[in-house]
Amino acid sequence: MLRLSEIQVQVRYHVRVAEEVIISGNGLVMANLTLRRFVALMPWEDYTLLDTSLITTADDRFYDWPKSPNFADVLSLEIQDGDDPTDPDSFKRVVPGRSIQQWLAQEREPSDLPILYRLYTSSSDKTQLELRPAPKYTGKTIRIDGIVEPDEFVSGQERTRFRLIGIDDAYAMALSAVLLAKKAQQARAQQMLGFAADTIRQNTGKEISPDEIREKLLI
Repeated sequence: MLRLSEIQVQVRYHVRVAEEVIISGNGLVMANLTLRRFVALMPWEDYTLLDTSLITTADDRFYDWPKSPNFADVLSLEIQDGDDPTDPDSFKRVVPGRSIQQWLAQEREPSDLPILYRLYTSSSDKTQLELRPAPKYTGKTIRIDGIVEPDEFVSGQERTRFRLIGIDDAYAMALSAVLLAKKAQQARAQQMLGFAADTIRQNTGKEISPDEIREKLLI
């Protein structure tokens, strides 16, 4: 959970420019853009959120989607099953509608345990969750498990969510690679991507190649 100002110190070392700035101006824009792309590399535990803020209302299919932080990817959505004879608070998975035919087939079904969901933007520009069929019970928790977008840096004081400093180090290397590529220093940029891949593997045990990072960062 390093501050951006602390990451800037590393970036300056990697790009070998003592005046490199990423806490304001164009550098800040690049730091935020690179962090979003870096987080998209894999399902980091640090950017995985379990949200239980939505509660069902009987016969109501529509719910305002949580606003902050924003889910970049939903891994699973579950709802408590009030009809479970052994545990009325047990969760059952609800899946996205795989086809419009499947979705429309549930439109007139009576209220029950939802089996399908859909996300869309309403006429008021709100992201809404629709469940089909509508929930049968009021007061049941909707549990969302997913990957959230990182909060934007607005200065040098904001921190990443990474609990391992090693992953902050890898992010600093990835950002340095982006900045080096913009300076046409492709060989050094590729070297930094290799360092970032090695650091991720050492800290997570997960294999990722420098080319995979390059592709995701759009260098």
